[in-house]
Amino acid sequence: MAVKYDAATLDRYLDDDLALINNTNIWKEHKRGAQHKDDICYVYKQSGDPIWWIKLVGYVENSSLANIDDLLNTSLKERHPEWHELYIDGRIICKNDDGRSEFCYFQYASPSALISPRDTCYLKVRRNLANGFLLSYRSIDHPEAIDLSGKFVRTIFKGAHLIEATDNGNGFRYTYIQYADPGGRVPKILANRPQCDIILNEIEGIRKAMKNPIHSNK
Repeated sequence: MAVKYDAATLDRYLDDDLALINNTNIWKEHKRGAQHKDDICYVYKQSGDPIWWIKLVGYVENSSLANIDDLLNTSLKERHPEWHELYIDGRIICKNDDGRSEFCYFQYASPSALISPRDTCYLKVRRNLANGFLLSYRSIDHPEAIDLSGKFVRTIFKGAHLIEATDNGNGFRYTYIQYADPGGRVPKILANRPQCDIILNEIEGIRKAMKNPIHSNK
């Protein structure tokens, strides 16, 4: 069974995420990175909703747009372990005919021994920008995204990566937003608290991965 999204829907996801990222009135600083104090995690708490929006902004130096593009997009499956310490396994289900979107399925370990591991299936769509690119993510149901082991709990999320070249050409500004419902029996309000630590660890993983070669050039 094919799963298709029209161009207008994909553009709306991208537009919505960019507007949310750039809305300076809603985000409140929550935590800074231990290693890089300029890495800032913000939260946006919507009234009546126990799940927080999370935003991370940081700068990654001595890096190229080509390498981060390869890491997060072109070679996402192959290079996932380089930057996401909770990654277990996964695959790209299919690349769509529009040339800018694909369906992904990934499995992750839990940061706590008391919580089951999670899996997620999502649509990833790309937009090129004058100084970088935007990747938007939306959880979907797909007939090929099946956990045969029965040990994973499905996380439902939406979010985006905004990558912008710095003026000096020696790196990029890294922005990530997410809204994640962990599913299962974990109270949603409690699931918010480790998220900033997780994504602060991810940007440190990004910095380490930028020292590695571009996989798609191999």
